[in-house]
Amino acid sequence: MPVIAIASELAGDGEEIARQVATRLGLSFLDHSNVLDRLSAHGYSLSEFAQFQNHRDATPEKSWQLRKIGKIISSEILFLAQKNSMMLHSPYAPYLLTGVSHIPRIQVRTPSLQRAINYAAAHACDEAHALERIRNYDHREAYILDNYFGVEIPGHTDYFDLVADTGWLSATDWVDQILDLVRDPDFEATAESRTKLRALAAAAACSNSSNACGNNAGGVAANC
Repeated sequence: MPVIAIASELAGDGEEIARQVATRLGLSFLDHSNVLDRLSAHGYSLSEFAQFQNHRDATPEKSWQLRKIGKIISSEILFLAQKNSMMLHSPYAPYLLTGVSHIPRIQVRTPSLQRAINYAAAHACDEAHALERIRNYDHREAYILDNYFGVEIPGHTDYFDLVADTGWLSATDWVDQILDLVRDPDFEATAESRTKLRALAAAAACSNSSNACGNNAGGVAANC
């Protein structure tokens, strides 16, 4: 069974779509909050991660902690991607899995007005406040992707096998489109693609480790 990576937006339709696809295919569903929960096992808290947007004003110690958190998240996502029958719903997973040809990478986009309506309903606020929160969140995510995961143009279609815009088709229709995509033979696992994923995971683990791999460029897996 496949591993699928879906990125979505705050108050968008991505989680609904990801859950429906996971249910239809019988996949385990892993939300980004589950990845963040793993930070506690490494001695870091969600509150530290939430301060990414304040990195410019951070102390050297805080900056080091935030870079470490980025490395932990990379390592966790790439480790999980090696499992079978998994839906990875995370804003970072499709970017981290670039070059792994057997994992469909999908972005779900939702019109700003609909996101504001969704956010306002969930948080009992007016739509103007919701739009402001959404803009701040989007700015923070772009900053995180650029500074901690090396993604200079977040949302660029080159990072995805499919961009599902719910302003064009409904969430239900996109579920069907995604199911057709992941059943394409092009996404069958190959030895080359599995090797690429293992190499990315090993490099991330090396980068995350304070005791292994030294400072070798690229985190060569053989040194782990």
